[in-house]
Amino acid sequence: MATVGGGLRPDRRARLLPSPVPPRRPRTGVLHLLGAGEGHLAPRVRALAGALPARGIRATVCAPAELVERGGLGGLVALGAEVVPLPRGSLSRWAAELRARSAEVDVVHAHGPAGGLPAVSAALRRRLPLVVGWPVRPVGDHPDTLAPGGRIRAGLRRAAERRVAGAATVVLADTPELLDHARRRGARDARLAPAPVPRPPAMPRPGDRVAAEERAVALLLAVYDEFSRPRGS
Repeated sequence: MATVGGGLRPDRRARLLPSPVPPRRPRTGVLHLLGAGEGHLAPRVRALAGALPARGIRATVCAPAELVERGGLGGLVALGAEVVPLPRGSLSRWAAELRARSAEVDVVHAHGPAGGLPAVSAALRRRLPLVVGWPVRPVGDHPDTLAPGGRIRAGLRRAAERRVAGAATVVLADTPELLDHARRRGARDARLAPAPVPRPPAMPRPGDRVAAEERAVALLLAVYDEFSRPRGS
């Protein structure tokens, strides 16, 4: 600064210091999990996880290797998502892989109670919100209690559902009946959520399908925003 008549005037040669730039808020990262035997949910995962990168959300999709191939999940890479084929093995191996993958995410989203079991371990270990989708199961995909071993399988499914529902931060159910079912299994926060892909035998027009996906994605974004706490924020 130069002195003029006892005052100060700017020195044109002096460099102006740049204004401080506020730190950018990290993008929310979401880990999607599709469990074994949940191939019918692959279109749902493609619709939801595939829509996230374009909306500024990092998406990682973990699924059994055979579902990645048969369910067309590999195509999500072109949309900006990361796809991780899970190796064959025990539930403990899956849980270890998910815990490693969840180190850089803010929300864990399991599609179906079957995928919820290994997701519970990853979410609790990292203290992350756990979103669990509770979809309509295919016709015939219910244990026959009269068949050999049917009661055991039904009991194991009930135990798994109780574990997942009780650990979930929020359960998103396809129908009012499933909403009540999740609550009976111990869900603390259960909400009705529209399915992004209409169930057979419905054959929606292309515009209807797009509208269904947009409604489902909008609801999901609101849920992620409600429960996620991005690192550094």
